[in-house]
Amino acid sequence: MRTLEALANQSYQNFEIWICDDASTDATSRICRNYCEEDPRFKFFHNEQNQGWWNTSLRFWSTCAELSDYCFFHPHDDIPDPDFIFDQVNLLEQNPDATLCVPGIRNTHFDGRSSETIHSELGVSSRLSKRIVPLVKWEMTDWWAAYHGIHRSKFIPKVLPVKPLRFGEKEFALDLIWLIKMASQGPFVCADRILFEKNYSQKTLSGQWKYNFINRSAVYLAMAEEVIKMSLPISEKSAILNAIVQKAAASIGNKIKLSK
Repeated sequence: MRTLEALANQSYQNFEIWICDDASTDATSRICRNYCEEDPRFKFFHNEQNQGWWNTSLRFWSTCAELSDYCFFHPHDDIPDPDFIFDQVNLLEQNPDATLCVPGIRNTHFDGRSSETIHSELGVSSRLSKRIVPLVKWEMTDWWAAYHGIHRSKFIPKVLPVKPLRFGEKEFALDLIWLIKMASQGPFVCADRILFEKNYSQKTLSGQWKYNFINRSAVYLAMAEEVIKMSLPISEKSAILNAIVQKAAASIGNKIKLSK
């Protein structure tokens, strides 16, 4: 309810929120249906069978992008600031070449730990390789803030679909692959303050992912496949692929050391 109420109380009011219940077995469906009946800006959808977070996201992203200037993906446990939409739309209007806005993020964990990140350099370079290399190196703190920000809708059809990984946990870190594809379309713009709180429970999907050798290898392969398909100057493509190879080789080296 905190998330729904925070979305309803946004200072920017010209929006719709589409809620999809992915065949839940608890009270989620009833709560969301009731909320949507009280606020016409909220629309309720229900999957008869569980489709998974990624398939559901792709379906709604595609449809929303056709009907809007901007769109965003908002997990059920994220709490947006009252100006979450207003500030980001304002930045995107001021930066017409930007593909998305990177909001400041506050991470709150179930054990009481908390941290904050405000990006200033993530994806902002006019040079494509400088936007993508920090992402493929997987070393950018809280890079997922960009995935949770507001996206310019016209770019969504150009980057979707993002296919499941070839092996390992098929949906592992697909938001990173999507983000790399968005960076290939143009620069990001960064907000200068915290605009949402991401809450982590013991059941949070990303918290259950296994950052193991198999899953990481599958992500490196997916990164490389996407970069190879991009229409880029050879020098730019080589710089990005070289970064992927170096990062993958480092992971292999760490695996060997740990296995001794």
